[in-house]
Amino acid sequence: MDVVGYLHNADLLLEDEQGVVVMGGSHYVLSLGDKVYLQHMIDQETKLYQVHISFASAEHAMLHEDEIQVKFEGCRDDLREYINATTVH
Repeated sequence: MDVVGYLHNADLLLEDEQGVVVMGGSHYVLSLGDKVYLQHMIDQETKLYQVHISFASAEHAMLHEDEIQVKFEGCRDDLREYINATTVH
């Protein structure tokens, strides 16, 4: 999935042809154009995933392991509802 945006609380918006994901908790600072590959779920209750990350600044030459928390998965329409529900107006 490609990093395509930033959301509140330092969460990142990832997108691919299957949908969008809001993630947080990475040990790395990710930028637009970086890629995150979900490997497997570590903890179902907290939606903690093992991931591989490749950085655009390094021309995606290496993969780095990390753990991230998936806060939302779905389509763009559902994302709007999630943002409205989690944003203080």
